[in-house]
Amino acid sequence: MSPILNFMNLEPTVRDVAFRFLSAISFGIIPLFGYTVLRSCIDALGQTRVSMLITLIALPVNVGLNYLLIIGKFGFPRLGGVGAGVASAITYWVIFSVALLFIYRAEPFASLRIFRKFYFISLKSFKDLMKIGVPIGFSIFFETAVFSAVTLLMSRFDTVTIAAHQAAINFATTLYMIPLSICMSLTILVGFETGSGRQKDARQYAIMGIGLAAILSLATALLLFFAGYHVAGLYSDEPDVISLIQHFLIYAIFFQISDAIATPTQGALRGYKDVNPAFIICFIAYWVIGLPTGYVLATYTDLGAYGYWIGLITGLAIGAALLLTRLVKVQRRYATQADAQAHH
Repeated sequence: MSPILNFMNLEPTVRDVAFRFLSAISFGIIPLFGYTVLRSCIDALGQTRVSMLITLIALPVNVGLNYLLIIGKFGFPRLGGVGAGVASAITYWVIFSVALLFIYRAEPFASLRIFRKFYFISLKSFKDLMKIGVPIGFSIFFETAVFSAVTLLMSRFDTVTIAAHQAAINFATTLYMIPLSICMSLTILVGFETGSGRQKDARQYAIMGIGLAAILSLATALLLFFAGYHVAGLYSDEPDVISLIQHFLIYAIFFQISDAIATPTQGALRGYKDVNPAFIICFIAYWVIGLPTGYVLATYTDLGAYGYWIGLITGLAIGAALLLTRLVKVQRRYATQADAQAHH
């Protein structure tokens, strides 16, 4: 962690808190990875309410631990920012344990007899998982890492700009949960319908999902446009920071509209098990086009920090257009195969 934190050119106290926060949260990484796999198993069986219940359990646990450890209430040590890392690590262990309990005891999971019987390692099964999982993992990584890269590059600006950028990204990420949830449901529904040979239904689910996400993104765009000042006020009470957050949120309108198309489209493509082209598209759109465009605009024009946001918008818009084109192509191929089988 030290070389990365040193590169960010942080103030000594900020660097120290960041280092200790990351050290604390690292104890929760293994259960977080385990929970992610268990949650995917739960979701794939259509039991998304169980996932929601586990998350709802996690929220008060995390908030409560944050209250105790950051501020130091009821005899607990006042750890400040580091306390948030400790609280998160404990929360990850709690949700992993609860998910494990559901998988082991509750139906329909108990009948799968997971963890009751162990099998020899199957290289073929690993290969099948990797063929689908690795490209999905890389496309998610390319999409999320580009925002982290922008945050790293932003560190050359002043503290107010970094704080405003982080606040705006945080709120935009919260809004991103809407297309992300549609993306996850499309993966399950499109995969289920395609596997059952119902290509028409799979196509209709994809159209409905992407259309719904696009409509909701327009609603959130109106929220950001008309209530941007109030949203910014949630993050700071300093006028210059609020003003800057408000400006960043205007840019957020454009990239969350692109997200509303790109993310559910990726979900539908995963349902068709078409994952390699999406991973290549994400890499080109975000890292070959988006980030370099942002860097050039931020460094060589008067746009400054806003240049990175324009770069993000450009990358996300190109990614959305290419992913949508790919989905249409895949759906046509499946429809042709279904017609050929019907005639045969």
